[in-house]
Amino acid sequence: MPGLIDAGTLTATERAVCAAYRGGDRIDLSGLADAAVRGQVVAGLLTGGYPRFTGGQSRIDLVGATVTGELDLSGARIEVVASFSGCTFERPPNLEMAELVGLSLRGCTVPGLHARNLRVRSDLVLESGFTSTGVVDLTDATVDGTVRLAASRLHSRSGRALLAARIRASGSIQATEMSARGEIRLRGAQLGGSLHLTQARLVNPLGDALDGTGLTITGNLHCDRGERGTAAFDAAGRVVLAGARVGGDAVFSGAHLHGARGGNGQVLVTPRGSTVERLVLDADRLRVDGDMRLDSGFVAEGVVGLRSIQVGGHLVLSGATLGHRSAVRPLAEAFRAGKAVDAVPVALVADGAEVAGDLEARPTHEPHGAFRAYGQVRLVDANIHGSATLSKARLLGPGLDVLFADRLQVGGTLFLRGLRARGSIRLQNASIGSSLDCSGARLLVPRLRADGSVKPSLDARSASIGKDLFCSYGFRADGGVRVRMVEVGKMASFRRARLGGRSRPGQPMADKAFSGYGLRAHELALTFPPNRPPRGIVDLTRAHAVSFMDSAELWTRPEGLLLEDFVYESIEARPDVDVRTRLAWLRTVQPDFVPGPYEQLIHVYAESGHEELARRVQLERQRRRYAERGPAGRIWGFLQEYTVGYGYRPWLAIVWLLVFWLLGTLWFAGHVMTKLDADQVPVWNPPLLATDLLLPIVDLGQDSMWRMVGPSQWIAGVLIAVGWILASTAAAGAARVLKRD
Repeated sequence: MPGLIDAGTLTATERAVCAAYRGGDRIDLSGLADAAVRGQVVAGLLTGGYPRFTGGQSRIDLVGATVTGELDLSGARIEVVASFSGCTFERPPNLEMAELVGLSLRGCTVPGLHARNLRVRSDLVLESGFTSTGVVDLTDATVDGTVRLAASRLHSRSGRALLAARIRASGSIQATEMSARGEIRLRGAQLGGSLHLTQARLVNPLGDALDGTGLTITGNLHCDRGERGTAAFDAAGRVVLAGARVGGDAVFSGAHLHGARGGNGQVLVTPRGSTVERLVLDADRLRVDGDMRLDSGFVAEGVVGLRSIQVGGHLVLSGATLGHRSAVRPLAEAFRAGKAVDAVPVALVADGAEVAGDLEARPTHEPHGAFRAYGQVRLVDANIHGSATLSKARLLGPGLDVLFADRLQVGGTLFLRGLRARGSIRLQNASIGSSLDCSGARLLVPRLRADGSVKPSLDARSASIGKDLFCSYGFRADGGVRVRMVEVGKMASFRRARLGGRSRPGQPMADKAFSGYGLRAHELALTFPPNRPPRGIVDLTRAHAVSFMDSAELWTRPEGLLLEDFVYESIEARPDVDVRTRLAWLRTVQPDFVPGPYEQLIHVYAESGHEELARRVQLERQRRRYAERGPAGRIWGFLQEYTVGYGYRPWLAIVWLLVFWLLGTLWFAGHVMTKLDADQVPVWNPPLLATDLLLPIVDLGQDSMWRMVGPSQWIAGVLIAVGWILASTAAAGAARVLKRD
């Protein structure tokens, strides 16, 4: 510290300050013509340099003074309280490595504050209009109470407003309604209480508005609107909380984050899928033991980064708006042109996040309404132990995977009810403990591949769903649905869903409306609105359902339904239809005969006790089978159908035998033949003769006794041929029945 000023040279104002110091009295210099007090005088008083002015209750309580020169207390140990109110300092006070009982600069104006390694054994008060036009440096400071910065103004010209890296405070940092131009740096700070930045305004658009990397807060973090007033926490610049830990709640309700460097938050998608982006909130690896609230009008005009965040309570996004509205228009134009984009605007990156409670982005009754995201929302490898709600959210990313959540784990239900998405929903390999509810969701403008083709609007390939999958009652997916190899514990319902199509004329359209290869569900319902069939192929190859419900709209498009190895145990239609209608549906969707769907339908009817319905399907299967075997096959099939019903109606053979036996009997009753051997005297018996001619192999001895001449010779030949044909077809039918059984 500089040397002391001789007591004999003190001004009248300084002598009055010294007198007040001795008694611990407040002295107000506001409005005096001479309010100047030299910093060396104040330093001398505080360090005991003027023994004659020291008393038992000594303290500095100075109001409205102008402190000239430098107040240098570096390295000093001050055993009295130093309180300055409304004072103006010509030069930055130097408190580096000083130790004070208490320090208050309430309402003071300073050109900066040098207080590295400062130790204050009570509160450090820099509030109520405290104004600094330079850097306030509290790096490595220790405060045994609370750091009070409420309503302070830190307007540095250097780009650094408050440097408080590694500061340690046993209490809180109270900085509500603070205004700062330049960086607020709290790297590695440790707070025994909370950090209050409610209604604060931080401006540093070319850098970090708040750097809380590695910050530890025992209590809560408040960067919100607060309970009173309409002003909210506002940060023009990046807010960094990477690796920080909050013992209570982290609250950003109503906050406004904007103006971070890096423009509109677009990311470049590299071949390996990594991204590079500029964030307005960088909270990667943040740990919050309570709730994390980005709700109630929270606005982030850029990317919110929550990668590998750990939240002990709920993650609340209700009423939030994330991303840049301006990023959507180029995406929509690219989609209309059929071009994929290589720069993806991202609104939220929460890859690897773990939330012990629920993820809530449901609509609220407040004016802020539903959660809204302009750009991609990423939840890759995230783990939500409770339920996740995005009901009625607005996700805007035309031509993108607007919700990218591969390997997402949700312990409860994933609610997407009434979701409005311009872009695709991707849930590949997701694991959902309860249900996936997409009832009433509208998924338009799906993602485009590099070749301009359309990807599914809902892609849940290889996902696992513990209970139900609901895509019903107003659900619409213009790019179709992919549930390939999905395991659904109970029901997969697509009742009255609209699958496939175009959002607008001229837009690309997907080839498949429903890709259910290998889908497994206890109940599968594919019923569609009247006169609105799926606009694309429905693939049920190797799918399995205990109960299958369909409607006429599923069967309207030739070659529009793939049914190879599709297995179900019961089937019903809404409204109900007869077997003739079902067979007509099969002919429509499969112009070329494939036996599998017929065999499955036969099995279902037979197992349910409807043997007659099963036989009708069996007959139709054989008709279509022989119809594709050329002229000879068609003739042979014709004979089998109308003689023995392909072996499924053996009584027809008996009917035909009786008809030809009766015709033969009538003919021979009127046309007696001549006997072959004059030595024998056979008895003419027309019924027995007709029987002998019709039955092959069996010889009753009648046909060899008589000479067939004239037309009778032809009649006999016809009876013999008919007998052989009926016997052959009956044998073939019997073999088929035995093979089936």
